Amino acid sequence: MIIGTTLIPLVGWMVDIRQPDKERDRHLEAVRVLVERYKIQAIELNGDFALLYPRVIDRGYYEDVADLQQELGFACTLHLPFLWLDGASLNEPIRQATMQSMKQVVEATQPLHLESYTLHLWGVWTSMLTGFQEMPPEEKQGFFDEIIRRAEYTLAEFGDLVSPENVCVENLPAFPFDHIIPLVERQGMRICLDVGHLAAQGGDALAFVTEHWEKIGEIHLHDAVPETEKGSRARDHLPLGEGEVDYLTFMRILEEGGYDKVVILELNTETDLLQSLEKVRPWL
Repeated sequence: MIIGTTLIPLVGWMVDIRQPDKERDRHLEAVRVLVERYKIQAIELNGDFALLYPRVIDRGYYEDVADLQQELGFACTLHLPFLWLDGASLNEPIRQATMQSMKQVVEATQPLHLESYTLHLWGVWTSMLTGFQEMPPEEKQGFFDEIIRRAEYTLAEFGDLVSPENVCVENLPAFPFDHIIPLVERQGMRICLDVGHLAAQGGDALAFVTEHWEKIGEIHLHDAVPETEKGSRARDHLPLGEGEVDYLTFMRILEEGGYDKVVILELNTETDLLQSLEKVRPWL
């Protein structure tokens, strides 16, 4: 397997657009630190940065990352943009804007050799809509069916931009992923199994990876705790060892099964990343 991370633990989410050269260099240095110092094997780039900070994260930046990729020999994946977007939106202009945003980032990252593209298929409002308990059942089902149709439109259109087998649709909170798997199969795409998201919903990652082994094209790994009966909210993106994910058994299953794709550690701070790297050190 190929173990990687995002740049977020080292660079955060904010970019100072007043200093584009300095910020670009900061992101490039983070790549070098992760690969050379921490022995990371893969970097997952966040496509939202290209849209939020286009003066900094531009085509030239991705060309520089491609040069580093050739020099240092790390694998690279792309998390397609998802902030303020929704590929399953019933508001068609929003869905089309989502497609255009993803297309823009795909074109900007052409210099890179990408193992896979991770896709968030729906956004916050779609998640909320499916969770409205007071909605009449027949009305709720009608919305649900239309959401599924819009989601498949987006998958089909995105499959015209890149090779479908390189597209990995991620399981997200609040929406039943079982209804998405048939769409993924029909489009010849794969699954990005987010272990933390699944655990936060009370799901079983060990059972999921066993059932869907052949369909999984990428894994996001972080710890999580589900919501409790006492009202404590679910939490994910925790460092490994601080939640309820049986990450040791999970990693052994991947190793024994010969999983040869990317496992991305999704943490938000350098401290959390280093703690998690120690847990998976035997597989690096």
